[in-house]
Amino acid sequence: MADLLALQPNLNIRLFLVAPDERRSKVEQEIRRPAFSLRERPLNALCGFIPFNRLTERITVIRENNLATSLNPDFLSKSVAEYFKREDTTTS
Repeated sequence: MADLLALQPNLNIRLFLVAPDERRSKVEQEIRRPAFSLRERPLNALCGFIPFNRLTERITVIRENNLATSLNPDFLSKSVAEYFKREDTTTS
């Protein structure tokens, strides 16, 4: 993802990593790495994590209620994705 943003600096879209729930801590660890979180446009602010189970649950509800045609993609970043803030590494 960081490579994509580096190669396309004017790209202004939300990015998502979808992975099994048990990979959450690994995804968080990688997204919070200084190489990604200290960029001008930090990856941890642009790229959300969506657990696979949560996504499939939402898709089921969308299909059951015939909502696909009226859905705004922003629902992913507002109600499904989780964003990892950069850890403050300074000490007092």
